[in-house]
Amino acid sequence: MNEKNVSALQCAPKIEVKSLDLFYGEFQALKQIDFSIKRGDVAALIGPSGCGKSTFIRTLNRMNDLIPICRITGEVLLDGENIYGALDAADLRRRVGMVFQKPNPFNMTIFDNVAYGPRMQGLRDRRRLGNRGNLA
Repeated sequence: MNEKNVSALQCAPKIEVKSLDLFYGEFQALKQIDFSIKRGDVAALIGPSGCGKSTFIRTLNRMNDLIPICRITGEVLLDGENIYGALDAADLRRRVGMVFQKPNPFNMTIFDNVAYGPRMQGLRDRRRLGNRGNLA
């Protein structure tokens, strides 16, 4: 890759959100969010309790897919690809990790939540999974 291509890659947004709306049933939790962050940048979301920070972050790795009444419009692009298009949610979650102040477990057992990451990386042996954090 030449210098021009590397420079263009560094300037292109890693994550770009365009006209994002999020609804829980009839309630609109997020309205017309536009956001971008370049590769290597660091961003922080700051705001009062209940303003939608966690709801927005959950959209970045499709955690809201697990909520049947949730509906999202707009686009969330990762390296130019719409994550709500053909991109598999498990593949997306290998690339986009989430860290929250409070636990946000998936709707599964504690063991399965802890084992989720290693399973996504190919570890299947339950005994070996159980030894990760003494959950056997």
